Amino acid sequence: MRKKVLLAVVIGASLLNFSAGALDQSTPFGFSWGPVDKVPRPSLATKDENITRLIYFRDRLPPNELRDTEEIVLEVCKNEGLQQIIWISRLLSEREERDRVQAILAEGMRRYGEPEISERGVVNWSAGRTLLARGSDERGLYRIVMASTGPGYDTCSQEHGHPLSDHWMKFLPNNGVR
Repeated sequence: MRKKVLLAVVIGASLLNFSAGALDQSTPFGFSWGPVDKVPRPSLATKDENITRLIYFRDRLPPNELRDTEEIVLEVCKNEGLQQIIWISRLLSEREERDRVQAILAEGMRRYGEPEISERGVVNWSAGRTLLARGSDERGLYRIVMASTGPGYDTCSQEHGHPLSDHWMKFLPNNGVR
């Protein structure tokens, strides 16, 4: 099956079994933007320039609250603290993915109004500061990826040397292999 065209939208994570407040300016999963004092032990931690990446695989996540979650990535900037949270879904059937994306679009329009749509198909509600993208592999399985950004995101991204927005896109299916 051909790789589907990427659709990216800005919206919060609450429609994918997250907390009800995730579509507002708050931080998903109960974290706070900025300095990080205490986080759960990650499955893996990596460092890239001014970013420390804390990765939580499914085995480190609460199974009931995050049942559609494969992975969560926290990007902690050296000077600005936590500035990006990336949520990666498990592989979904076409129907599961379609239902979730439709609900997300409806909720985003309810909360933020009409979105901006880029040439690449990126749908953006600027007030949300959260991106959602979907992609599929040749088996017809879909993955949804969401990235929420904090108030120091732009400064951290400049210090990093390339846009942090490049990071979350790598989690989309690419011919069935990540």
